[in-house]
Amino acid sequence: MRGELGAVHALGGIIAASFLFRTVAGWFRATPVYFADEYIYAELGRSIAETGRPLIRGASAQFPALLHPIVTAPAWLVEDVEVSFRLVQVIGSLAMSFAAIPVYLLARKLDLATKTSLALALFAVVIPDLLYASWVVSEPIAYPLALAAVLAGTAALVRPSPRTQLAFLAFAGLATFARIQFVVFPLCFVAALAIVGARERRIRPAVREQATVLGFFALILVVALATGPGRVLGYYHGVLDLEVSAGSMLEWLGSQALVLAYASGWILVPGALLGLALALWAPLSRTELAFAALSLFVTLGLLFEGALYAASGGNRVQERYFFYALPFVAILFMLYARRGWPHRVPHTLLAAGLVIVSMRVPLSGFAAGEGKTNSPLLLATGALERAVDDVGLASLLIAAGAALFSLAGVAAMFRLRARTPFVVGLALAACLTASVAVVVIDHRNTSQVRDAILPGDPSWIDETGVRNVAFLQTPLGNRGFATEQLFWNLSVEDLLVLPETTPIDAFSFDTVRIGSDGSLLVGDRPVSRPLAVEAYGTTLRFRGARTVAHSAVYRLLMPVGRPRLALYFPGRHWDGWLAPRGEIRLWPEPGAGRLAGRLTFTLSAPRDAGAAVVAFHLADETEEIRVAPGTERPVDLTLCSTGEWRAPYEATFTGTIGDRLVSVQASEPVFSPDPSACPSARS
Repeated sequence: MRGELGAVHALGGIIAASFLFRTVAGWFRATPVYFADEYIYAELGRSIAETGRPLIRGASAQFPALLHPIVTAPAWLVEDVEVSFRLVQVIGSLAMSFAAIPVYLLARKLDLATKTSLALALFAVVIPDLLYASWVVSEPIAYPLALAAVLAGTAALVRPSPRTQLAFLAFAGLATFARIQFVVFPLCFVAALAIVGARERRIRPAVREQATVLGFFALILVVALATGPGRVLGYYHGVLDLEVSAGSMLEWLGSQALVLAYASGWILVPGALLGLALALWAPLSRTELAFAALSLFVTLGLLFEGALYAASGGNRVQERYFFYALPFVAILFMLYARRGWPHRVPHTLLAAGLVIVSMRVPLSGFAAGEGKTNSPLLLATGALERAVDDVGLASLLIAAGAALFSLAGVAAMFRLRARTPFVVGLALAACLTASVAVVVIDHRNTSQVRDAILPGDPSWIDETGVRNVAFLQTPLGNRGFATEQLFWNLSVEDLLVLPETTPIDAFSFDTVRIGSDGSLLVGDRPVSRPLAVEAYGTTLRFRGARTVAHSAVYRLLMPVGRPRLALYFPGRHWDGWLAPRGEIRLWPEPGAGRLAGRLTFTLSAPRDAGAAVVAFHLADETEEIRVAPGTERPVDLTLCSTGEWRAPYEATFTGTIGDRLVSVQASEPVFSPDPSACPSARS
């Protein structure tokens, strides 16, 4: 009894330490940056708190994964967005830390020692993927529920009873309600049931014992088919239309499995593979067999889903999909270790094989560009590359580290009596190091974003007291930066999207067209409400509106009459850089009927850039401006038009800035009226 009480206290200490660390680390996170997901979950939570309905920008959202918004809805009742954001982080940190409980109980059910079970519980909360605890996403709620579903599913396979079966159905259903990817649980359970039944040579009795679970699965399938899979999946219905090749799927499956091996601490993997094989072919108990079968198919299902997303256009490792399986690797290793580390030659060969793979397939290839977006481990890889300022050297260091870990594992197997604590300690140290690294990286990234695009008070629009604001999204805009404004400012209620602009998400928006007088029209109705105007990739100048507040990239405009565009320059970014293609459009003063004058600005190129040519396509001719490196060239365009005037342009590509393709820099155009610009006016 005293030992059990001590274990409970130790488990509580693990949960408390994880909760405190993740909460404090989360509060250093300056702003959400994983958009559109963090905005979607925040907006759903707000709407549920305020109206009891899942709405995004006032319109119904067909979003099936609603558990996180429901759980966090009370936090959004606070009117201060910053406070609500921090409260959501507290909820996420606590929920994700609770993952230690099902892992501990699962280890005890497998008859692993108390200290071993506590070590596994610790492993479950030190993996780098607990970074998601401070993000406004579904993972913090889904992680403990998914592990609890595997615990309950194992119990249901071992001792079928209404209690264990209902527990599995409840946890699996809640996990799916938190994250729709766990819709694979029924298939995984059925496959595990087949393995258990075949291994024990009692498939028919095993199926009869699970009649309740299988009947429920069949009912859900009938309802889904009758309703339509597309309607059931809602926001995720596009998964039904994915087309991928078998070769691409196999390539991404291998990539996901490699990152899974690294994220689990690497050194545990050979033993875990042997532990899986032994638990399936020579199980010490029915519980071991059931867990091995269920964890195998859950892991394969998660890896398959991640590979499917990557192969269909995601083009990046989806650690978000499969990190739930990391505790299974540690548990399977322990199943191997408690047998006394048998089959040492296969273990050595597996370790050597992993070293060869690490040398042939460097992690840096997956971490390039946006490849690390969905993988905390690859975020840490990218940080190492920046620290040594050499991708090749970083790849060599990672491969060398993997080799050292593999060598240490093999050496411990042959030389150390306390080999299990040594190997587990190395895995825990590796995971903890990666966890600290990704927290630091996330803090730096979010601070840079907040400093770059948000003013001192990120709720700067709300602070003006202006309400019923519409966000005007422009071409070449940064969708993540735009979503930052919607996340922090509750007074921004609607999204207006200009032509040739990709909306920030798949939810409610209105397409805006530009009228002949520069008016913004939704349908046939002019827009005459306050506007939060994006100028990230487009320069705009308005008539009939005054600036109430602004940040580096955005302006809040109050209408003075009807807002009309005077200048529209898609392709000129907020810092003056020109995109390789764009156009300039101007409109005359209301009632003037004629636009006559000169448009002047300056083109310039840095010394380290290549020579560039910018061609403006005017009504009667094309005017080419050549800009040499380190020089400036004035531009003076004559305007004479009855109504709107436009000049599309094309410019030589000279490089990239972040994710932007750019040519040269242009000062903001200045229009000077000049009636003599029109020949008819001179006569």
